[in-house]
Amino acid sequence: MTITRFIGRESHFRGKTLYEIASNLKNFGEGRVVTRLAFHNRYPEKSFYRLTKVVPNFTDTDLRKGKAWGEKVFRGDNCGVREINSGSKMDWKLIEREDEEEFCKLTEKDKRSPTIVPKYADYPPLLGEWLQMDYRRTGLPLPKPFKLKLKIEKSFTNKAVQE
Repeated sequence: MTITRFIGRESHFRGKTLYEIASNLKNFGEGRVVTRLAFHNRYPEKSFYRLTKVVPNFTDTDLRKGKAWGEKVFRGDNCGVREINSGSKMDWKLIEREDEEEFCKLTEKDKRSPTIVPKYADYPPLLGEWLQMDYRRTGLPLPKPFKLKLKIEKSFTNKAVQE
């Protein structure tokens, strides 16, 4: 009898791939609701996909490859139909038909509140001193306010708002 020992970190993925789940469903799960366990562990708001099209790669015996598209709800915000790039990760969960309606209901608690970020921040001490010396040396007046202007990149994952 041989003893098998696994070396390395224990995987945090628990479940099946999206393509394993979809291949066992009628029409490859079109219209069904799936979610990732990583969403539930990381965010308090609801995140899920309603599948619109799944094309598993049946030449892969483990069903870890394919293409999938679905209507994405991320942290309570509907992001529209998107390609699902993480279908090969083994942490997908199918929501039962009876529970879909209840699971997909979004309340105010399920929506993410925007993060308020200031427009300006203080310079780091050494950089601030260096800039003040540079302005004095060149004879230019110090700008008001003498702070670093922050620029916020907006995306569907970043909902920060400047005050």
